[in-house]
Amino acid sequence: MDLNEGILSLKIPEAKLYRDTEVMGKMSPYVTMVYKGNKLKTKVHDYGGKLPKWTDEFKLDVTSVSDEIVLRVWDQDLTTSDAIGFVKIKMSSLVINCGIDDWFTIMFDNKPAGEIRLTSEFAPVGGN
Repeated sequence: MDLNEGILSLKIPEAKLYRDTEVMGKMSPYVTMVYKGNKLKTKVHDYGGKLPKWTDEFKLDVTSVSDEIVLRVWDQDLTTSDAIGFVKIKMSSLVINCGIDDWFTIMFDNKPAGEIRLTSEFAPVGGN
């Protein structure tokens, strides 16, 4: 049985953002994820400000726990999106104990830009 492979259910329930890209009004944050060349995206939390919440769930086909997933938090404006911050996470830290509920620090210009909460459930190939 290979514990390196399986299906990872990933949710991003909320974030605590320190960096505010809006001069006036509230940010409308969303998250993009890049994993094995696939780009996934949460819904935009309109006027979520520095404490956005999301309900999206993503299913990722994990083939190696040494793979990395890159999460970026953006603020959607009318015409463009401003980067708030990003984090690279090893798959191994999301599949440990068949799932996690943890906060990860996002960075912008080598400074902490906030924290993003991830919850995951990992179903290894062939069961655990």
